[in-house]
Amino acid sequence: MPRLPRTEKPVFKTDLHPQRSLTRRGARRLVLCVGGVTTSLGFLFWSMGAWPIAGFMGVDVALLSFAFHLNFEAARCGEIIELRRSVLRLTRISARGKREEFDFQTYWLQVVLKPLDETRHMLVLRSHGREVEIAPFLGEEAKQELAQTLREKLLICRNGLPA
Repeated sequence: MPRLPRTEKPVFKTDLHPQRSLTRRGARRLVLCVGGVTTSLGFLFWSMGAWPIAGFMGVDVALLSFAFHLNFEAARCGEIIELRRSVLRLTRISARGKREEFDFQTYWLQVVLKPLDETRHMLVLRSHGREVEIAPFLGEEAKQELAQTLREKLLICRNGLPA
């Protein structure tokens, strides 16, 4: 693995994380609202004598909060792309905090958008027969924009132009 010089400033650096449409605070409020509605319905069923239903009314709230917990756990993953003159380093961080690092020489590196079907693409870094998919959680427009930016910055690095 090539060492990254500490004194050399990156030509390009970006932190990529999956987008979530709901914040933790919003999810908490949603679960509390659903919990309030199911609690009031549970009391209604309890008062009518159907007490077993009241217990099952809380299961949906527990499952909803567990689903949000898993969703926010998965959102902790991310990737850091750091491009220097001679090396591009991809640091992948899993949802559990495990880090993987991939280094590529900029001269041989290709940024490829591989079509999966008519509407979806896979963004790949390719060099010396090795391929690594990057940013699988990004949308199509963001992938194309990232690919274009990486290609432009790689050209700058290869030609020795000022960044």
